[in-house]
Amino acid sequence: KTGEYIQVSNPAQSKHFEKIKKKVEKKIQEHQTSFAKSFVCFGTDDHILLYPLQVPVFNDFQWLTKPATDQLYELFEQYSKSGVILLQNDRVTLLTTRLGELIDERYFEWDIETKNWRQYKGYAVNKYRMGSNHHEKFTRRIKANQERWYKQIVPVIEQSIRKLDWKQIHLAGPPDLTSLMKQILTIPISSETTRNLSGKSALTVIQRTILTS
Repeated sequence: KTGEYIQVSNPAQSKHFEKIKKKVEKKIQEHQTSFAKSFVCFGTDDHILLYPLQVPVFNDFQWLTKPATDQLYELFEQYSKSGVILLQNDRVTLLTTRLGELIDERYFEWDIETKNWRQYKGYAVNKYRMGSNHHEKFTRRIKANQERWYKQIVPVIEQSIRKLDWKQIHLAGPPDLTSLMKQILTIPISSETTRNLSGKSALTVIQRTILTS
């Protein structure tokens, strides 16, 4: 439809448009398997810039002398740098995202031997989960000390959020844990997802929290 409009309103530009359109179509075909939700594309005689996005967009086709970036700026505003605090009994995960894309992951797990929280680069597995007796014993201790243990990690969470410069904060986890954490946190929560997302990938957590809020 854009091509038809140009052909009627400015026939001299029609060949120019068709040339760039073919380049854009080729670029899309080359990258279509990497599209998650949508994409934004800017095309000129010399360059075709295409970026897959994790967030939905409105279909918009423009033929102008300068890039049409209004919707892109709106997306940056709507899906600004945000984060998810994912809660489990003995683990807290901080996921940082911008435009729906994961840009940082931090894991904290309670160490029953040192009686402190430890930060891991990867997904840690507490050794007390290995045996059923240990697991049961550990679970009982968690429930008895949950509030006190969470109070220990809150300053670390809030310091991390300030350093990561989150604009919005999303809390996720079982209802009893999110309720407890909301009472302890001194920073406002933008939204809350009261479901157990343990074992889900970081991208799945983002999809079920930030991208659905």
